Parts: sequence; C-alpha cells; structure tokens
Amino acid sequence: MERIPRIIPPRSRVRLVRADQTTREWQKEIGRQFRVGYYRRQDRLDCIWLVNEKGEYEQTTDRDSLLRYFAIERLTDERDYYGVHKRKLGPLRRKQSRRASK
Repeated sequence: MERIPRIIPPRSRVRLVRADQTTREWQKEIGRQFRVGYYRRQDRLDCIWLVNEKGEYEQTTDRDSLLRYFAIERLTDERDYYGVHKRKLGPLRRKQSRRASK
C-alpha cells in the first residue's frame, strides 16, 4: 500500500481488525467497515470521524488509534477535508460477488 498520509482523507474506507484491553467493546465489532467522514472545523484535523455502513457519523478516533486498530482498505484523493459544498456520505455500498450477480 502507498504511504499513509498525515491526514487520512475523507471518504477513505477502513475496517476494524483488532481490539485489546482498552477497546474491549470493539471485540464484537471486528470486521466492520467504516468510511472516514469529513472533518469538522471545531474538532480540527486531529479528530477522525468514522461513518458507519448506514452513512451515519458514529464515532471518533485519532490517527494513532486508527492505524493501530483499523486496516486501511482504500485511500481516496479527497482534498476537501471539511466537505464544503459536498454531498453527505450515503450508505456504504456492498460489493456483489460475481457469483451472486448471475
């Protein structure tokens, strides 16, 4: 994978891959996919919003925790970190397997 940028771009896709003693509540959530939401000016670029599969802003994390507990599946090239004049993120689309589409 390419070098991970200092600011994880909005709309990037991540998957929860681990939990530990400090994140026990995540143990049952391993495997869930999220997208990085648009940042909020009042939170600054240190606070990463995770958008769930329904398109709802669900929880926050920071860059260190994101890299520790999540696998980055896809980085976007989004440069508008605050989402000014952007559409709201919708539900996460599931990839259909080739077999399911036949």
